[in-house]
Amino acid sequence: MYKQITFILLLGISAGTAFADTQRANYQNSASAEATTGYISGLAVGGLVGGPPGAIFGAAVGAMLGNGFFVRKRANVLRVELYESQLQVATLRDEALVAQQQMQQAMAELYKIKTSAAQVIPAGLSIASASPCCDNTVLSLHFRTGSSAIEPHYEEQLASLVKLANQMPAANVEITGYADRNGDADMNLRLSRERTASIKQYFNGMGIQHSSIITVAYGESQPLSASQSFEADFFDRRVIVRLRDSSKHMLTQLPDGE
Repeated sequence: MYKQITFILLLGISAGTAFADTQRANYQNSASAEATTGYISGLAVGGLVGGPPGAIFGAAVGAMLGNGFFVRKRANVLRVELYESQLQVATLRDEALVAQQQMQQAMAELYKIKTSAAQVIPAGLSIASASPCCDNTVLSLHFRTGSSAIEPHYEEQLASLVKLANQMPAANVEITGYADRNGDADMNLRLSRERTASIKQYFNGMGIQHSSIITVAYGESQPLSASQSFEADFFDRRVIVRLRDSSKHMLTQLPDGE
């Protein structure tokens, strides 16, 4: 009995090693591990039941069962990978369809541009068309404390206003000056007049006739805020320039107007 057991163990070790080497060459490590486990299990059970012939038969059956388990597991992995690949293909197909639709739309827009008639824009607009768009255009300018000098960053806006006035057949420019509440009232009234005069001088220098410019000064009598503060004083030191179409408005001479 002991001799049979010893023979079976020796046979299992030697055959198992050889079988594992063969399986490693054919199915890599994971496959040989499953087959070797089945082989040794079948060898032990077959040897105990049927002796050496049973060991050989059990080893063969165990190896086949172990290898079959590996094949089923591998098949499941491949099935999952195939499903994931199918999802990726479907996603790429949808993206390709969207890209094709966008390309077709772009081609249609390009064809429309190529076949449409060219539009010629006139070099100059009629003078009459400038009046509705430019009437009652307003520009607000602010000044430093005690100063009537025009700040450089306002020159571009003033030049644009002059261009609009030149396009209007009956343009009038209303210039209204204000001052903050620092100092006495007479000095602030004089300062607001000096500010309107600076703006009027600018328009005269740009070709706007003197007769089409109306100026008025209020001094400190019309502050924007009831309470005086540093910020409120800044907004009170202002001149309002308004472009008017005299054919549409009745202009009245203001009390301080020139």
